[in-house]
Amino acid sequence: NDVEMNFMYHEDLAKNLLRLIDYRGIMNIGGPRQVVLDFAKKTNEKILPLSAKKVFGNNFPLKQTMNLSRYKKIIKKY
Repeated sequence: NDVEMNFMYHEDLAKNLLRLIDYRGIMNIGGPRQVVLDFAKKTNEKILPLSAKKVFGNNFPLKQTMNLSRYKKIIKKY
């Protein structure tokens, strides 16, 4: 319940994938920044919280978010 990522359902990516085909280079694609537990509870409310720090130790990065500015800029054009 302490790890942040940019999760996105594949249905959401499929809606925008054809808009990205003409662009070249590296592009981070993902959804809004959110805690892993919150994302998991959208599909299964029985999920229990778990601390990544306790399981993986102090060296595990808790913020695994990406810069989505290029992706968002392209999607806003449509």
